[in-house]
Amino acid sequence: MTFLRNLLGLSTLVTFFVRRLLGSLPVLFLIALVSFLMIRAIPGGPFVASGQRAQTKEVIAAMEKYYGLDRPLLLNLPGDKDWQLLHYVDEQTTTRVEVLVLSPDVTEVLKAVTQDSIRALTGDALKPTLDRIAFYRDQGVMPDEAAGLASDLGAVREAVKADVPELATQTENAITLLNDTERRTTIPTVRTTTRAVLYSDLFQSQFGNYLCNLLRLDFGPSLGITNRGRSVSDIIADKLPISIALGLMAVGLAILTGIPLGVVAALHHNKLLDHLAMFVAVIGRAVPNIVLGPVLIIIFAVKLKLFPVVNPYVWIEGPQANLGEYLSTAFLPVVTLALGMSAGIARLTRASLLQVLNQDYVRTARSKGLRERGVIYGHALRNSLIPVVTILGPLLAAVLTGTFVVELVFAIPGLGDTFVTSVTTRDYNLLVGVTVLYSVFLVVGNILVDVFYTWLDPRIQFQN
Repeated sequence: MTFLRNLLGLSTLVTFFVRRLLGSLPVLFLIALVSFLMIRAIPGGPFVASGQRAQTKEVIAAMEKYYGLDRPLLLNLPGDKDWQLLHYVDEQTTTRVEVLVLSPDVTEVLKAVTQDSIRALTGDALKPTLDRIAFYRDQGVMPDEAAGLASDLGAVREAVKADVPELATQTENAITLLNDTERRTTIPTVRTTTRAVLYSDLFQSQFGNYLCNLLRLDFGPSLGITNRGRSVSDIIADKLPISIALGLMAVGLAILTGIPLGVVAALHHNKLLDHLAMFVAVIGRAVPNIVLGPVLIIIFAVKLKLFPVVNPYVWIEGPQANLGEYLSTAFLPVVTLALGMSAGIARLTRASLLQVLNQDYVRTARSKGLRERGVIYGHALRNSLIPVVTILGPLLAAVLTGTFVVELVFAIPGLGDTFVTSVTTRDYNLLVGVTVLYSVFLVVGNILVDVFYTWLDPRIQFQN
């Protein structure tokens, strides 16, 4: 029965997750649409600059056409005779792969068997086989494709051995070389493939193309002058882990200090400890990060020399390079970011715990003779954390995507600094990409908060 109950509970949890994620899709669509339109409403553009970087109108027009910014904004309405609602278009995609270094003998065989004379000799029966060989000839052969190429060459050898015995012998030698796995070496290359994709001219607009790429988890190329042409996905992949590491450490420190501070204040209500705890909380909320960060640097890094001032390379290399140096570099920015969050958590924990301590079930637990520690930590604190957990979802989503002030003060090459810089350079794709990413984190954070509710309060159940 216990196994069945757990299985049913897991099924309910999965259903809840799926339902909430599907319900969030329209919200994410609206966020992408509004942010897409708002950033384009800002005067100027990614290719408009002043001073020595100013471009001519012809250059700006050419760059807008190259990046698709000359297309209609939302919908491409019928306007010419070639407009079609649905049609297939050949789309090229590039992929970085490792291909085999083929010997000259194999290369010559691949060229020879794909000549028009061999195609005419073999007829339509081997056309798909020769097309694959031509693809490997032009795009390279990956190690796991060598066996398939050898099989295709074997089929060609059997087809031409009667009419072109010399080519059949050369093909046999090429097959032997392909099957020699001990002497294989590979090199990196870019492989270009073409596929037929169903298109609609109605959606051949800036937003339509961006939305199609977004559905494939592709945020498009960066348009800003700093990273122009580089994939936004690659930029996020480089910057996001740094911001996530900083955010997780800051939130963890805020929870570890804020909740105990709130509990101490609630248990000593209107006493000295309560006043001291709330004084610390008020200071934490009142002092902004842009003031607190430089003060901590002056005191602990410049004067006392306990921590390094700034070192962006430590964040890029990560903790695996030197854990001690990483933690010492991270200490001051983590404290700066965590202090304000810790103060908010402490005040909320105090207010919620004071309210719970006056509930009937707490007085009943005390009347039964339970220890005060058991009453506080086993009954009261658990229920008082529900309001605290409520703010952790949005809080976690905010710090995971980067905090501009802290990253700027401590020269941390995270996503927050990159995001704000992209506003000044009008990097449309990067701005919308980070906004959508933040929205996804926010949705997932709120779902996890709802799940955590059921652990804190058994009365809360998932509803299908």
